[in-house]
Amino acid sequence: MKSRTALAYTGAIYGVLALALLLSLACAGLGAAAPPPPSHIALTPPPPVAAPTTAPVSAPTPTPPLTPIPNPAAEQTNQRIPYTQITAGKDHACGLSADGVAHCWGSDRFGETRVPSRMLFRQISAGRSTTCGLRQDGAVICWGRNSIGQADAPAGLFTQVATGTRHACALDADGAAVCWGDIAGAPTADYAFTAVGSGDQFSCGLTTAGDLQCWGNYAVKIAGPFHSLAVGLAHACVLRLDGAAACYGSDWDNQSSPPATAFTQLSAGSQHSCGITRDGVLECWGSGAKARPALRLNAPAGVFTAVSSNWRNNCGLRPNGAAQCWRQPNPARAAWPHANFVAAFNGRVFELPVELFPWPTGGLAVVDLTGYIKAYDNSAGAGNVAGADAEPHLILDLTDITVTGSDRGMLSAALDPNFDAFPFLYVYYIAKLGPDPQDIEGRLSRFPVVDGAAIRADELVIMHLPLKDVVHQGGAIRFGPDGMLYLGLGYRYNAENPASLASLRGKIIRIDVRGATAEQPYRIPDDNPFTATPDARPEIWAYGFRNPWRMDFDAAGNLWVADAGSVTEEEVSIATAGANLGWPVFEGASCQAAAADCAALASATTPPAVSYAREQGGCAIVGGIASPRPELPYIFGDHCSRRIWTVQGDAATGWRMHELALANGNILAFGADAAGTVFVLLQDRPILRLIW
Repeated sequence: MKSRTALAYTGAIYGVLALALLLSLACAGLGAAAPPPPSHIALTPPPPVAAPTTAPVSAPTPTPPLTPIPNPAAEQTNQRIPYTQITAGKDHACGLSADGVAHCWGSDRFGETRVPSRMLFRQISAGRSTTCGLRQDGAVICWGRNSIGQADAPAGLFTQVATGTRHACALDADGAAVCWGDIAGAPTADYAFTAVGSGDQFSCGLTTAGDLQCWGNYAVKIAGPFHSLAVGLAHACVLRLDGAAACYGSDWDNQSSPPATAFTQLSAGSQHSCGITRDGVLECWGSGAKARPALRLNAPAGVFTAVSSNWRNNCGLRPNGAAQCWRQPNPARAAWPHANFVAAFNGRVFELPVELFPWPTGGLAVVDLTGYIKAYDNSAGAGNVAGADAEPHLILDLTDITVTGSDRGMLSAALDPNFDAFPFLYVYYIAKLGPDPQDIEGRLSRFPVVDGAAIRADELVIMHLPLKDVVHQGGAIRFGPDGMLYLGLGYRYNAENPASLASLRGKIIRIDVRGATAEQPYRIPDDNPFTATPDARPEIWAYGFRNPWRMDFDAAGNLWVADAGSVTEEEVSIATAGANLGWPVFEGASCQAAAADCAALASATTPPAVSYAREQGGCAIVGGIASPRPELPYIFGDHCSRRIWTVQGDAATGWRMHELALANGNILAFGADAAGTVFVLLQDRPILRLIW
């Protein structure tokens, strides 16, 4: 087995890929009432890139260069309007003239370009499909898409407004930030801000002291002083007082790695960022092409006075007030040929699906985090139902006692491996015990199945697990080839739990539930590794996990576990009996202890098979399911970057990550049907069938 030292090198090669969940970032996030993803996401700053105050350093010439794609509609509009402000949305843009009149152009699918008549503005801000304007009287009004309240601006008088993907924020006269729409959390009341920017389910502000303070799915404070804030889809950029740029957050395409150039203004998109140099020239970094971070971006030549970026769309102002808009090209779609998708179930949208498996009486069972399981007809074949409106078959409804929010809910379900003889459904969920919202427990239960439905009245609680914290619950149930039940449990926000054999938290437990009764709901297998260890819980099979959201056995009997990281890395491990996977001392290949202790500690822990750096691969790993192809034994993804990988290689030569595809939504889990077809479960989107 590789040492952790060797793995650090391997991780540098194969794991250079950027939460609270939040089964969350960058990416369209969880709904306002939705629980977060398996790992609390914090926007952890990489070391700032120092920039000199002397002459700017030219960026390397790209090979081949990426030429900006002009926006003809914008050019036509520019012929008649000189602007003093410019703002780019995802597929539209707006300009503000000196007299306060706003003009918008581009996509109008949701009415985002339909500026309210007879209104004059001080500022205008375009988001994904929503536009907000700060009227000259200080009121904010928004138009365009309003699917989750992002256009419902609050009453009051404000000084700035910033529109994000599905939310917006504004500053009042005291510098307090007020946000509305889909955003997790709120800005702290302890700070007054001089500037505000909004991204995807997070926003940032510059405090009066010049510090960067972000809230939502990216929660961080970074000491300044900074100025000229720009917030992208999943990263934020600021200027130091000497004009040096510093960016924080997602960097998987180098969008947070600015060149050593002095700037006067910044803008941030999805996979790229741009700045105006002191000479008025545009310089961009990052990539318009996913998975090709080495490609530098060309920007239009000439002098600009302002620039605005959103997703791949960009607009700038020339000195005469003319707007010029362009889109960063995306030639790398051809770099994702490994797998494609087909929407399953005729495109039916699922809210929070966290488990999918074949149902014995027909169809595919889908577990929803809110507390129910339904079977959906799959008779039309290839993962599509006979009709999009076909009513699903209810298997189990525990919504009245299931606690949702954060990492809580109905977390997992599995059928007895010998279902024909023992027709039982096992479910792990967070249950209410009384009217007090803190009076809850994790509950592993067994339900008999009769005529295709679970009998709720005959619930047998196998394990009661007391709770105090709302995050990092884990919860995956799997039956092994040995017929034993394996349950992954998160560390419950107590860093001492994973290493303590006296606690079941941060563990994979293994129990025998065959023949369970109320008097003896489970037995301890004789070959569990810690049955003879004093003070150890005999249920423990492996330990040292942070939040094993999902796991699965491959055809060879290996148990693959995707463990969500805290600060630096996300990892996939092969768990074995008695193994210590190392958290919190090790996170991926990174040792969190004193350097002198790391070598000794490494010899006592099992390194992950693969890992990737959080700032380059996403925010929260989402395992995962055994692949039907033995050479690629495990499939997993990232909730925020939406990337999907398999593991390839072997234990002798080393495991590697092989990128398969890019999903079109936030990944919550994976599932498979009886034929081994893999499905990708997304939040608030259709379930996807993977074709590869």
